[in-house]
Amino acid sequence: MNLETVIAEKVHALPIGKQAKVLEFVEDLAHEEVKSKNKPEKTDEEKRQGRLALIGIGKSGRSDLSERVDEMLAEGANKREGWSLP
Repeated sequence: MNLETVIAEKVHALPIGKQAKVLEFVEDLAHEEVKSKNKPEKTDEEKRQGRLALIGIGKSGRSDLSERVDEMLAEGANKREGWSLP
């Protein structure tokens, strides 16, 4: 028995409400697949810049970062709209 048949049998055994949830999940997966195919790949330079940013993350010159973490997170998070960069 192939995977598609097993999935179909399991979905068929579910109540209609659960089947609707499975359909929604599968549609979300398909949408993600299309989005990832349309997303341009990062260049080597973009990848390098990302690594360099990560490497320097602890070199801010501030020794009190762990003490200020709550304050810093509160500054970066907008309760209504989410995170934003300064």
